[in-house]
Amino acid sequence: MKTLVRILLKFSEKQVEKPITARVILEHGVPIAIISAHIDSRGGEILAEIPSTHSEKVINAFRQKEVKVTIPDLIEVNTEECVDCGSCLSLCPVNAIVFKEDSSVVFNKEKCIGSTCGICVNACPMKAIQLVEQNKNEHNSYSK
Repeated sequence: MKTLVRILLKFSEKQVEKPITARVILEHGVPIAIISAHIDSRGGEILAEIPSTHSEKVINAFRQKEVKVTIPDLIEVNTEECVDCGSCLSLCPVNAIVFKEDSSVVFNKEKCIGSTCGICVNACPMKAIQLVEQNKNEHNSYSK
């Protein structure tokens, strides 16, 4: 089974009218699974999965086209504040949050779509969930 890497692509207002993602796919022959996207005339972002064996090549290709690329941590959960109420679970559109057998809440960060959603953040009465600011993760991404 192939290991996949999630990347967050941020497009500027000037870039949204160009077929950048399609070009990267065609130029490099690497499949890119779009998990979620929010793009309008002012810019936007795409959360995508790519095969880890091609991640450096794909990330560099997007960066050469001046797209900001990060390998995101999408949410942070303060386990001290979480009371396992399940408010977040009931609203998650991708089932990234489940109850364990002991009734505690578990977050599957690999399923989470993060900033393109964020419903769990607003649903939490304890404010125990936060979206991770992606700018701080840019140093964790591949760079040359």
